[in-house]
Amino acid sequence: MLGLSYLGFLTATVLGSSWAGPAIAAVSVVCTIGEIIYAGNATTFVMALVPARLLGRAVARFELSTGVGLAVSPAVLTTLAPLGPGALWGGLAGAALLYAGAVAEVGEPGLN
Repeated sequence: MLGLSYLGFLTATVLGSSWAGPAIAAVSVVCTIGEIIYAGNATTFVMALVPARLLGRAVARFELSTGVGLAVSPAVLTTLAPLGPGALWGGLAGAALLYAGAVAEVGEPGLN
């Protein structure tokens, strides 16, 4: 979902000045709704997916990945922004999709 919102922002930047503002507003609303749903339920969702014996490790890993992402995001954004909207939004979308694929592939031993 996050990767798709980044692609939405990228698309909005190429629409031209008359459509860019409304498109960015629309993508922002959808992205914000997604973040509200995610932020309120993410830890609970992680806790519901793992067995009790792995609960501490799974929640710690989830919270650590979130914290690291928040810590490095200003540096990544300020590095990509001067390179243009394709590098910024396309790079973020690609990273989000790669991360989602990696999480799906790695899994956790013993969860099946």
